[in-house]
Amino acid sequence: MVYECVPNFSVSQNRELIDSLEDTVHNAGLPVLNVHSDPYYNRTVFTFLGTPDKVAKASFNMIACASARIDMKQHVGEHPRLGATDVCPWIALDDDWESQCVADLRNLARRVAEELNLCVYLYGKAALRHERRRLTDIRRGEFEAWYQGIGVDPRWQPDLGSVLPRSCGPVVLGVRPILIAINYVLDSNDLKVARRIAKRIRHPDCVQARGFRIGDTVHVSCNLLDYRVRKPRWVFDQVQDLARLEGTEVSATDLVGMLPAAALDEGDVEAMRIQSFSEQRLLDFWYRM
Repeated sequence: MVYECVPNFSVSQNRELIDSLEDTVHNAGLPVLNVHSDPYYNRTVFTFLGTPDKVAKASFNMIACASARIDMKQHVGEHPRLGATDVCPWIALDDDWESQCVADLRNLARRVAEELNLCVYLYGKAALRHERRRLTDIRRGEFEAWYQGIGVDPRWQPDLGSVLPRSCGPVVLGVRPILIAINYVLDSNDLKVARRIAKRIRHPDCVQARGFRIGDTVHVSCNLLDYRVRKPRWVFDQVQDLARLEGTEVSATDLVGMLPAAALDEGDVEAMRIQSFSEQRLLDFWYRM
């Protein structure tokens, strides 16, 4: 039984802390397959795979490290965020393992709540409340709203753990299917264009999209919730067509983390101009899907 873990941390510039987070994974006996840091999002995403016990150990120690060292009162970034460990999703790489993955993830959540005295929310397949199945619904208002509302506003009542307004924020844990995070970089600096395109390509069941300004360019930032329905190339083609109607085009594609080989067809990497791509960005390289 193998789980994928893709924790997101609210840090990008502190190299020593990022290295410490990576070391906790190695200390659990697992290799880190990918680290993606973005200074504009002020966010770092790790990817690793392992057996349930090792993934739980690595996840717990990463959360402990981040909560002790990241002050969300000082955090500024383009990406929505709620806590130091903004989200820590687990993915069962075989559908038959999903129910056990949920049970194991909830055990981790209890440890985080009890031993680290943190506020914990559960989402996705592990959610305890229907209104918390979607990460975006939990995160609405971000850290600032949570800090003012925890212990006061019933909306912020934790699923587990503390109601204290700590500066590290809460932890969101969940079980979800494979998700592809991918940014289509426009040859433009007009944020309104990126936002118009993002609005038109959204689909509630398979594509989440937002427009972001990243330095001198703008991105159409997407989460592909079901790559079997909407592959990265299909979304690229839609973004490209809409961009050309706006007088611009997609100049590059930035893949965050990893994806399964089945999400790509021959020629897609070149056509989408995916940056820094190699076969090691494929989950199949590390685990036969």
